[in-house]
Amino acid sequence: MRRNIVVKLICLVLFSFSMQVKAQEILYGPTISYQYQKGSAVKTGGYFAFAFLGENILKTDVTANFTWTQKKFAVIPELALSFYPESWVVAPFVRTEFTPYTFTPKVGVTMATLLDLDFGYGFSIADKQDYRPLKGFTVSLRFNIPLNYKLNM
Repeated sequence: MRRNIVVKLICLVLFSFSMQVKAQEILYGPTISYQYQKGSAVKTGGYFAFAFLGENILKTDVTANFTWTQKKFAVIPELALSFYPESWVVAPFVRTEFTPYTFTPKVGVTMATLLDLDFGYGFSIADKQDYRPLKGFTVSLRFNIPLNYKLNM
C-alpha cells in the first residue's frame, strides 16, 4: 500500500515536471551511436536541431559510420533527418537516414532528444564493392550531446 502511494507520487512529480519543460529554439553538438544492420557500426558526427511549428523539433545529422563487417573495415558517410512531434521528456519520433548505399526509414523513442532508441528497415539503393548488400532490419542507440543545452521552465 505504502509502496503504491510512493510510486504514484513519483509519477505525479515527473508528470508535473515534464509539463513545464519547453522546447529550446536551437540545439547543436556531437552525436555518437551504435547501430546493428547486417553488422555493427559506430557512428560519430554532428547534429543541428531547431524548433519547428511550435513544440515540434526537426533535427539533421551528418555522421561517419565506422564498420567492421565481412572482415573488412569501412567508413560510410550518412545524412539523417529526424522529426520529433512533441517536446516531452519521453516522446516518439520518426527518422530517415541516407547513405550512398541505403535509404533507412525508422521510428523510435527519445528521452528529451538526448538519448534515442530507434528501429527501422534499410533498403539497398547501391552495392558497396566487395560487400554484401547493406539492407535489412536495423536498431540504433544514439547519444546526442548538446553544447548549448539549457532547461527552460
